Amino acid sequence: MVQTDAAAGEPLGLKPAVARSWDPGFEVLVQPVRSRIRLRDLPKMRGVIGVLAMRDFKAKFKQSALGPVWIVLQPVLLLIAFLVGFHSVAAVGTEGVPFIAFVLTALGAWTYFQSALGMGAMSLLSNVQLLRRTACPRVAFPIATLIANLPAMVVPLTAALVVAAALGRLSLRVLLLGPGLVWLALVAAGSVSLASALTVRYRDLVAVLPIVLQMGMFVSPVGYTVADLPGLARTVVEINPLSGVIEMWRWAILSTAPPDAITFILSGATTVVLVVGGWLVFTRSEPTMADVV
Repeated sequence: MVQTDAAAGEPLGLKPAVARSWDPGFEVLVQPVRSRIRLRDLPKMRGVIGVLAMRDFKAKFKQSALGPVWIVLQPVLLLIAFLVGFHSVAAVGTEGVPFIAFVLTALGAWTYFQSALGMGAMSLLSNVQLLRRTACPRVAFPIATLIANLPAMVVPLTAALVVAAALGRLSLRVLLLGPGLVWLALVAAGSVSLASALTVRYRDLVAVLPIVLQMGMFVSPVGYTVADLPGLARTVVEINPLSGVIEMWRWAILSTAPPDAITFILSGATTVVLVVGGWLVFTRSEPTMADVV
């Protein structure tokens, strides 16, 4: 039992750490925080992000008969689908490049984006207990999915580089692939941060996202070039941020003609809007995620 001073009603030997609420001039101001995440804080989370990324990669193939074989099988099946759907049915201009190499170069960007967005949109909902009961930084979950899905890009991209070298089309221009990888990372990060934050509040996105990804495969120039499209269809595809990424990859790996400047400008502008919008939506909704999830 703690002894108290009868006069003051306070524990003996202890002094109040703060002023009493009835003291003159004492005021408590409580304001909701708009954002708790800063870019400079992300490097401090690398340990947590690494653990989550490894866990997500293992969980992706858990209880799967083929396991990591799907990393190779998925782009192969997509390549066959494009061979049948575009090359056999429609006459697609490839600037003298074999159609397999033409599609394979784009599949590295598309399969990574599709895989990262599909898992990243669910990254918060699939970690409800950690979100509610631990102090684990919320932003670590979508970032971990971006890392866990890197093999989906590395496998087809490596195959594309090997095929380009075998065809004699690989040149010093391949150094431009570096900025192309950064561009893809920004598109994926913006999309995942936006989708993961919105999915917490609006569960309808869980049902809508697969449809959006299916449509996105045809709105992205994986099996065709932007230059082949007429009028409005071309403008719609150019707004897609992945269009600039894919055209840049083909230019760097296959030494094709440089992409049209309008494609670069529209895709680049959409990328900036996506990255800034995704960051703002995620950081503004992050303080209340545990309450609404």
